[in-house]
Amino acid sequence: MGEREKQYSGVISYQKLFELMEKKQIKKRDLREKYNISPTIINRLNNNSNVAIDTIMYLCEILDCQPGDIVEYIRNDTWNKIINML
Repeated sequence: MGEREKQYSGVISYQKLFELMEKKQIKKRDLREKYNISPTIINRLNNNSNVAIDTIMYLCEILDCQPGDIVEYIRNDTWNKIINML
């Protein structure tokens, strides 16, 4: 059985995650060294790639927050506007 065709056209942004980490003075290095999050997962977060929901749940535990505080879904039309502004 093959992979399911995507039913969405947007992207995930973890910008809110990194803003909250900065506010709470938690560094990416802390995620690796103190909380045992793999470099691969941290790289996926940096690149706004998909991560497992249990990773999101663990980050919420670490940061004492809700998923909406660290993850944002951005529709493609909005994402394209953001990219064009850069």
